[in-house]
Amino acid sequence: MKYLPFVATVITAVVGEVILFPSQVMAQSPNQNLRSFFETGRPQSQDTLRFQRPPSGVPPIRSNANNWQLIVFSQGNVSFWMPPGILAQDNVTIPTAAGNLNFQTLTSTDDQYRYVAAYATGLTPQQISDPMVLFTAMRARVAPEETFSLMNERPVSLGNYQGSEFTFESDVERVTFRTYLVGDKIYAMGVIQPLNSTRDNASRAFLNALQLIDG
Repeated sequence: MKYLPFVATVITAVVGEVILFPSQVMAQSPNQNLRSFFETGRPQSQDTLRFQRPPSGVPPIRSNANNWQLIVFSQGNVSFWMPPGILAQDNVTIPTAAGNLNFQTLTSTDDQYRYVAAYATGLTPQQISDPMVLFTAMRARVAPEETFSLMNERPVSLGNYQGSEFTFESDVERVTFRTYLVGDKIYAMGVIQPLNSTRDNASRAFLNALQLIDG
């Protein structure tokens, strides 16, 4: 897979349906294994507008800077804060009993830590009517049961919409991901980290950062 050139223009960059600040590195994921896919605070509405129309003189953000970056999935109609790391964009298809889910994904990788945000649109009525079929297929691909054990499952919410959070562990890694069904869209936010992670606060902040964009 090829890494795209470094973006050095002082304008908002749009890659596919992902809106980014300038000077971020975008790449195709070097690993199609879905673990690479699911592998402070929420933006206010004015922050989103500022992000879409950054003022002149916005300093470039380097891929290895210690900065959280505000990301907007324009067709996904959500925004979130992404931790620092090397960014990779990918398309991931997950087969389910109700038909395929075609995800657009963005991953930030920093050493042994991976933070992933993803969405799929255009779900069919059959898929929408049985979200547990979708969640089960995603769980099976995120953390194969021959390697990972389910440690915890709990309800979460995105605005007025309900979702689920799953935590899995292997001998060396912990995978936590959340998934939400919103109309004909499905969202996922995931973190892969070592069992002895010292970044639990950052992981929780990332998982909490997803926000629907009004309108």
